[in-house]
Amino acid sequence: MWTIDNHIQKDENIIYTGSPEWIGYFWGFVFAIITIWTIIIPIIVIGIIYLLKSSTKYAITNKRVMRRSGIISDDVKSSTFKHITSLRVKQGIFGKLFNFGNIGIDTSGSGSGFEFIWLFVNDPVQVKNEIEKHIE
Repeated sequence: MWTIDNHIQKDENIIYTGSPEWIGYFWGFVFAIITIWTIIIPIIVIGIIYLLKSSTKYAITNKRVMRRSGIISDDVKSSTFKHITSLRVKQGIFGKLFNFGNIGIDTSGSGSGFEFIWLFVNDPVQVKNEIEKHIE
């Protein structure tokens, strides 16, 4: 249902695919536990977290990087490697402890750059290094 496969071209090979790590939603779970006095709020919070995680996919192919998100709609962003101008990895204390973080991808094009972010990526430094291998 929530896949990027239909956005991959015939001559593209997937090098990496992933989705946000559960630990990244830690504070959502904490909120659900704190509000345990009512059963409905934790169920809603955990349901939303599940939908957000399940509907978000990241991919590196031999031609580009991609991010697919959206629960009801389909929002796909991609950029070829030649348009990537910079990458950044951001890890907080939990990210350092559990080896996850966010990867920011800045791109150029048509006079103004745009940015997209991969949230809660497992081993973000390795993923960033994989992207850098393909940048000219």
